[in-house]
Amino acid sequence: MPMTSTVHQDLVSSVADALALIKEPAVSSYELGKLVFSHLPRSSRPAQSRAMYEQVLTALKGVRLLTPIPTSAQETAYLLFGSTRATPDEIMCSLDPFAYVSHLSAMEYHGLTDRFSKIVYMTTPPVTAWRRQAQARMARDLDDRLEDYKSSGLPRLTRPHINNIGHTNIEFHERSQFGAFRNVAESPLRVATLGRVFLDMLREPKLCGGIQHVLDVYRKEAKRYLKLIVDETDRHGQPIDKVRAGFVITEVCRLDSPVIDEWQKFAQRGGSRKLDAENEYAPVYSERWQLSINVPSLALAASYDHSNGNA
Repeated sequence: MPMTSTVHQDLVSSVADALALIKEPAVSSYELGKLVFSHLPRSSRPAQSRAMYEQVLTALKGVRLLTPIPTSAQETAYLLFGSTRATPDEIMCSLDPFAYVSHLSAMEYHGLTDRFSKIVYMTTPPVTAWRRQAQARMARDLDDRLEDYKSSGLPRLTRPHINNIGHTNIEFHERSQFGAFRNVAESPLRVATLGRVFLDMLREPKLCGGIQHVLDVYRKEAKRYLKLIVDETDRHGQPIDKVRAGFVITEVCRLDSPVIDEWQKFAQRGGSRKLDAENEYAPVYSERWQLSINVPSLALAASYDHSNGNA
């Protein structure tokens, strides 16, 4: 689109130069709006700010410095030029500042699984918490110009609604407990910590390859990462999480620790006390952990032990 003035041309060049310094592969409309706003004179009227933003956006899309990413809402996300090799999880971490890679995707990152899913699993705060964090982020970003920015009609920081990137589906899961991730050096990625990954495996095995795969991973890796698993579960696990982890670590992996012994106080009989929350209750149960062993492979082994007089 031809620029109507030198001022507009200079603005486009300034924003393009700023985008070239960004290490992330994608930007949200808010990040673009913030860049445009920072290069506008303070005397600019709100209507002028929005008009200039639209002209800059059109110009950058026209020369393919920005490529819109299809979303389920209005156009709010853009891939930066030269970012074609970026992975879907890198792109999503660039666009959602409060989300992180989790479940089977995090297992893959940490080398815990040989399964390669066509789904990227992301954990993000519930809507209300997300909005609260977004408001705080905008206040930090814009400081004393926050109200001017809001009145300008420029894009605000909103939650991205992206269902897929290319042939990869994006699956978000809202969780109230947040922060159990680490930033990956020299990358936009945020990934669940190893301890949180093992906790999530027992909380939501269906998002981690299924309960049998989870048990296989525990058998293979629990000894190596025992301290991380125990620390995370002890600090952030609910009573049922500790019972499930206690059973798997002690009776499946044949490992133990004084901390795990303390978790035994959370054991109690009840129909809801199942190893796999998604499966039906099974009559085979652990005496120590008062837990229904409703996983066929374990139930079969437990029944065999009982039939041979081994508790």
